[in-house]
Amino acid sequence: MTEQSNEIQSISDLTQILKELGEPIHGKTRFFRGHAVQTWQILPSIYREQYLIENEDKIIKDALTNCPDDFSPNDTLFEKLVKLQHYGYATRLLDLTTNALVALYFACNKEEHHEELGEFIIFDIPDTKIKYGDSDTVAILAALSLRNKDFDFSEYMRNSDIISNREIKEKALDEIHLTIQRMETLEYLKKQAPDIEKFLQLDGTKQLYNLDAIKLENFNNQNEVISLIHDVRTDKPSFRPVIEPEDLTQVLCVRAKLNNIRISRQQGCFLLFGINNEKCNPAEISDDWKRLPTKGKRFIVRNKKQIMQELKAFGISRQTLFPELESQAQEIMSQYKPK
Repeated sequence: MTEQSNEIQSISDLTQILKELGEPIHGKTRFFRGHAVQTWQILPSIYREQYLIENEDKIIKDALTNCPDDFSPNDTLFEKLVKLQHYGYATRLLDLTTNALVALYFACNKEEHHEELGEFIIFDIPDTKIKYGDSDTVAILAALSLRNKDFDFSEYMRNSDIISNREIKEKALDEIHLTIQRMETLEYLKKQAPDIEKFLQLDGTKQLYNLDAIKLENFNNQNEVISLIHDVRTDKPSFRPVIEPEDLTQVLCVRAKLNNIRISRQQGCFLLFGINNEKCNPAEISDDWKRLPTKGKRFIVRNKKQIMQELKAFGISRQTLFPELESQAQEIMSQYKPK
């Protein structure tokens, strides 16, 4: 078996790589992304500069306050983030596409990076991590954008553990008190001493009380989590006011509505990033999602100028991928520039 190449210098090279990879396994769906520079990190724009993530809530609120006419009252927060991303705002969204040629275009389109190596990224994402815009978990992760920089759910978990363990012990003592009251004689009490000693231990009380349920309740009763739930219910009034802490640590692939012509043309969708304990730390993409070549650590893109010519022959150009009026000017005028 020949070793798989990790270099893309033409559309035929890309076709060969995809042919050798084969279809994604059952239960996964394939998505693509192109980077003009191979060393760029797979991170949403809000996490690329510290000052951006530290002020994410202010940036989003300022945009929604200053430009209210650009948003429909029926737009969910996720849909608003998609629109902000469209207009160049830094968000916790990262663009993907289901079209390999579109991703190759974005690896090659920036002329200032034509002499640098690009990267073609392939994700095979579990279907369980692919959601639509009306998902509860999507609403939760989108609402993180409105929390301030000090939001730290690991701290809220620690607080929940302390409160929950205290509650369990108090309930256990109450139960012991009632048990002793029911005992008919002191002699019987002495006889049962070993069992009572065991009953006093926290591990024993776990059998009487659902510790996980108590911890979850206390987690959701903390002020910052209550505020997060409030933001979610602004979009989804029927949302059950319970957030599972592990939901905050996810990265999800979200299929947005195709009511945006650019998303439709680019066959686009998004990775929506949660947090890694603290808000200023992004959740991590699972290593299992990224397909790698058998040779090297990434799929390298060279010969970008020639690839752009090939893509144009396949109907992939700025004019087709950015159909808005303001994006057409450069493409249309360049057609009439003397060679």
